[in-house]
This record gives sequence, C-alpha cells and structure tokens, in this order.
Amino acid sequence: MFNQAIDQAPEGKLGKLYNKAVSRAAGGDKFTEKSALAKAVYMGADGLAFRKLKGKFIPLTNDFYRQLFDAFSPYMDDDILDIVERENAGTGSVNMRRYYFLVGPKHPHNEASFERCHIVEVKQQRRAAPLYFFDNTNPINRLNPAHLTARCQRHMQRSADLLLDEVYWQEAHWLVRSRHHARVGIDPEDIGMGNKAISGGFEYFASLCGKSLALAHCRGDRRSTNFAQTISNALNNNKRSLIEDANHYADIVIDDHKHFVDILMNGGD
Repeated sequence: MFNQAIDQAPEGKLGKLYNKAVSRAAGGDKFTEKSALAKAVYMGADGLAFRKLKGKFIPLTNDFYRQLFDAFSPYMDDDILDIVERENAGTGSVNMRRYYFLVGPKHPHNEASFERCHIVEVKQQRRAAPLYFFDNTNPINRLNPAHLTARCQRHMQRSADLLLDEVYWQEAHWLVRSRHHARVGIDPEDIGMGNKAISGGFEYFASLCGKSLALAHCRGDRRSTNFAQTISNALNNNKRSLIEDANHYADIVIDDHKHFVDILMNGGD
C-alpha cells in the first residue's frame, strides 16, 4: 500500500507547491532553511535552541523549565534541547497553555543531526464543547480529554504522529504530540483563479484532497473496512443533499464575510 497520495509533481499551480513541500521535508535541499523547524530554531554557541520570536515564543524561567523537563522527558524519544511556551496558537483552545519541546540528538550539531530533530507540542486539554450535549452517546466520551484526543487520533489516522501520548500534570490533562515541518500554505487563488484552475484545476485539487484524506484515515482492520464500504454506499445515495448542504454553507460564509467587511468599513459599529 502506498504511503503518499501522489508520487510526482501534480499538474498546474499545485506542481510548484508540491515541489516546495518536498524541498522543505527532511532530506530536502531547503529543509535546513525553509522548513517549519528551521524557522523556529537556530544554531547557537551551545547548540540548537528556539529562536526569540516575539508574539510566538515566550522564554521560561530556569525553575519552570526544569519542572517541565522533569515532568515530560520520559515521554520524549530523544534528548530535550530546549523548551519554550507557545503564545497565541490554536482556535478553540487558544487560551489553553501549551509548550514546545525541541527534541533531538545533543551531539553532533550538523545538518544530519538537525534532520533528526523535531518539535513536540505539550498542550493542556479540556473537554470538547459538543460533549456537553453528547456525553452519554458513547462511554468512550467519558475518558479524560487528553486520553480521548490521543485515542481518537490513533483510531482515525493510518499513521499516527511520531509521538502521541497523554500526561496528567499539575492537576490538568496534557496531550503530547509531534509537530510537522513540511507545511506549505495554499491560498484560494492558487486553485480558484487563472486558466489552469478554471479548466479543471479545482476538480483536480478536490480529487487530490479526497485521495489524501482517504489515505490518511484508511485502516486495515475489518471493522474499519466495513465502515468505509458503508460510508461509500451512503455517499452514492446522498450526493445531491451533500452538494446542497455544501452550497448552503458556502452561501453562509460569503454572507458572513460581507457583514464582516461592512462592519470594518463602518468603523466597527
């Protein structure tokens, strides 16, 4: 079974973005310059450390650094090189505490060892809002929030993160998970504008998204394959209603954006 949705550069505008992602992945020629890891850390006199990025990383006191190190080092897969607090991240959990651990070999400090490094996020978890209404739907929902998230990710993803665990610390539940370093953003105009996008480009992009999602979430056990077959049959029987719902949601988003722009133009009144 293949481990990636595409094995060569796709057509049109996506080809450039694909090549950019490949170059930023570990082993790529731009990994040490353009990857998310390279943008977050630097090589100092004492080795690798997080950059001083105002509004993103908050340095820790020596005492609290040691507390975090002692509490979470058993869950890491290599040496902890540095720790910072992550600021202003997330959406629904934007006000929850989270810390970034730079993990990798202490020595030597070179390009090969840099490729073995990764960032591990330790994020405080709270119960998901829908559980207020669906707490009794399934007994699994009564698991602590970090355990539930880790369990769901293991079940939903064909290949879970390099590190995925949960810890109880300071009377709170924490999720431990690896970050990814080859992210490449795609703007709407990359797929929705221009001759290539208009002439089948959007459909091609949607097909790649579907294939990628199917690959990421496919499982090999009998229950999962039975579920996949059932969903496939359900999609064939509900295509029209799904398209209508998607169009309705798109209209809501467009209307919301219009109101948002009107508010900005009127000075926030």
